[in-house]
Amino acid sequence: MSKTAYLLLVDDEEDLRLTIQESLEQANHHVTTATNAMRAREAVSHGKFDIAVLDIRLPDGSGVDLLHEFKEIDPNMGIILITGYAEVDTAVEAIRLGADDFLKKPFDHDELLVRVEALLKKRQLQQDHHALKKQLATSDNEKMLIGQSRGMQKIREMAHLLGDSDSTVLISGESGTGKEVLANLLHKSGSRANKPFVSINCGAIPEELLESELFGHVKGAFTGAVKSRPGRFEVANRGTIFLDEIGDMSAKLQVKLLRVLQERCFEPVGSHQSISVDVRVIAATHRDLEEEIEKGNFRQDLYYRLNVIPMRLPPLRERGEDILQLVNHFLNKFNHEKKSSISGISDVAEHAVIRYGWPGNVRELQNLMERVTTLKRSGIIDIEDLPSRMLDSGERAQRGFMIELEDHDEVDFKGIVDEFESHLILSALERFDWNKNRAAKFLSMNRTTLVEKIKKKGLKAPVEL
Repeated sequence: MSKTAYLLLVDDEEDLRLTIQESLEQANHHVTTATNAMRAREAVSHGKFDIAVLDIRLPDGSGVDLLHEFKEIDPNMGIILITGYAEVDTAVEAIRLGADDFLKKPFDHDELLVRVEALLKKRQLQQDHHALKKQLATSDNEKMLIGQSRGMQKIREMAHLLGDSDSTVLISGESGTGKEVLANLLHKSGSRANKPFVSINCGAIPEELLESELFGHVKGAFTGAVKSRPGRFEVANRGTIFLDEIGDMSAKLQVKLLRVLQERCFEPVGSHQSISVDVRVIAATHRDLEEEIEKGNFRQDLYYRLNVIPMRLPPLRERGEDILQLVNHFLNKFNHEKKSSISGISDVAEHAVIRYGWPGNVRELQNLMERVTTLKRSGIIDIEDLPSRMLDSGERAQRGFMIELEDHDEVDFKGIVDEFESHLILSALERFDWNKNRAAKFLSMNRTTLVEKIKKKGLKAPVEL
């Protein structure tokens, strides 16, 4: 038997209603009864029901009308219609329009109980399936927030907490840190997951077009407006709208956006008719909005409306070993897409990748891995595959030796190796401010060996002035 459920029974025949109620309560279900449509609506407005059992003919309305109303209020509510012989066609039509089951009068009360139990099991399966889909969708999105650094762990924890919240979120972070990925995760983690997720970059669209993009326009609102067009807010109704680079929005549009956040309604361009929307707003910016407020570029009242839940995505340079996880992730992704077979990254190239500042953040790393897999095709990523800007002096020297060797018929092997070794040791010492312990560990050699080589080569720390 299914778990105890909350049932609404609506029928104006007292004897039948009381008998059905008794039968259902004996099966350990909680039953609320109503004699007409008005009382049924009152019951639904004050409580949540798993199943409603509705007579089609009621003194003040129709069970089919209640079917539509209750499904609008709670799409997951199960509906069983009770119908007379003359109304079989109506009941079949009602099934097509959303009812889950129906019974013809007179019927055996045990049959109703069987139908209720079957519907409860069906609902449980649907709920389990929905929960699994939600879990998988969240997991897929979390895969894009790769990394085990403390900063990324906090972001994921916070995203779980905010999943079912409708509070406005303001995501800050440098360009390329993954703000839209996080916004998508917040959307997919909540009750709006199956509704629209609409994204718009406020900094990429000219001001005169952005208003129409956000709020829509009516026919004839401006030259070229040959027909009415809904805006992003209207398209996102019941879902989520992601306003990227909100700090680039003009003062005029900031005022209009503030009203939408306050009143949840707006007028399309060229119209005086307000449109109400139910939209979760997630905004993002790479700018320091508090500084922009001081400069007079951003409204303080709008900032407070947006900054209900602040979230900051750390730049890639603050994420340590996350960088190598991202390298492997993008290599797998682009090996598959480009049909390449890059097997990994050399130790020297790995050190360069970790030390680099990544001003373009995850987006810059992704672009680099795509370029390497496209051009190199196979093997491992080595120092010569990286852009010069990513290399320190020692790595540039190594890269230079590789290039210069191609221009010689024969070389002084011992001399070139000795020169390169000097460059490499000096570069390591400079990196760690001449801390010999750290430099030796970096070079994978004993400290005593490093000290001997420094003396032998006559390497000296720069004199501080």
